[in-house]
Amino acid sequence: MTPRPRTPPGSRGTAERDLVTATGAKVAFLACGAVAQDTAALIERHGWQADVHGISSDLHMTPLEIAPAVEAKLKVLLPKYERVIVVYGDCGTGGRLDAVLARYPAARPAGFHCFQWYAGELYKRMEDDIGIYFLTDWLVSNWDRAVIKGLGLDRFPWLRETYFGNLSRVLFVRQHPDPEREAKAREIADYMELPLEIHDLGIEPLDDLLTPLMEETDDVRT
Repeated sequence: MTPRPRTPPGSRGTAERDLVTATGAKVAFLACGAVAQDTAALIERHGWQADVHGISSDLHMTPLEIAPAVEAKLKVLLPKYERVIVVYGDCGTGGRLDAVLARYPAARPAGFHCFQWYAGELYKRMEDDIGIYFLTDWLVSNWDRAVIKGLGLDRFPWLRETYFGNLSRVLFVRQHPDPEREAKAREIADYMELPLEIHDLGIEPLDDLLTPLMEETDDVRT
């Protein structure tokens, strides 16, 4: 069974880039730091013969850098693996990430963002209400760094209305219940002056996306 990386949830920066297992497997998951821990958990749960490598979630703040960063990682990993599954959404690359993956024996789950992966069927609610704002465990844990500081709201607090004024509600699609994280999610909703819904979906929606990609890999190898 693949050993699970010992990197704390909500890790960032160097820790995310260094998140790695090395088992001699032929398949690698190259996972954004926002989903790397849960990806590793699914590898362990299923006993998949696969390694996991992390890539910094800080790239969300500079989305045009995502595709080049992933390609650089692929060039390092593919000589060592038969196939790489990239666990990174489009995340604002405008299709540039998919254009990179098309050139390599690599694939990624369908979807635009990790919150879409974690939301599963709940994401369809945006068809009727485009004002929904999704929170995940990672985003709640990294809110102050990734959103408040990342969007300049600590320096320009009046931008709150610009960013969040047209939203209708916050949906916290929760992976791992935690009282402190729940309290932070309520604080976030209060800051945005929006009602909060909490949905305990676990990591099963992510599992539903990654399992077929792993099974596809097994089919190709056989």
